[in-house]
Amino acid sequence: MLWALADPRPDGLLVVEYPYFKVEGGTLFHEKQTYVSHEGELAAPDSISFNHGLGEIVTALFAANLRLTALTEHDSVPWNPLGDGMVQDERGEWRLRERPERLAASYTLQAVKG
Repeated sequence: MLWALADPRPDGLLVVEYPYFKVEGGTLFHEKQTYVSHEGELAAPDSISFNHGLGEIVTALFAANLRLTALTEHDSVPWNPLGDGMVQDERGEWRLRERPERLAASYTLQAVKG
């Protein structure tokens, strides 16, 4: 669900801005900066992202003849995607500062062939 949220807002609200499910053509982003250390602006700042809901991902595993052995959702991620709205824990993971149970921020999926 994290990928569907808007960038951090001054009022701190969590707002669903982007599609959770895959949409035809993807979602266009125009960003002059990148998350990696880089001087100056990007020469090609446009990118297209395709979100895939958890059900679509699990269904793709089954279609590829993979057997799901574990699926765990987490209320944390290893980077801070939402600015002041997140707090870092003792393990270095970031979760919502207030009521982290509201957001499935990441998941761990394990599957084997067959």
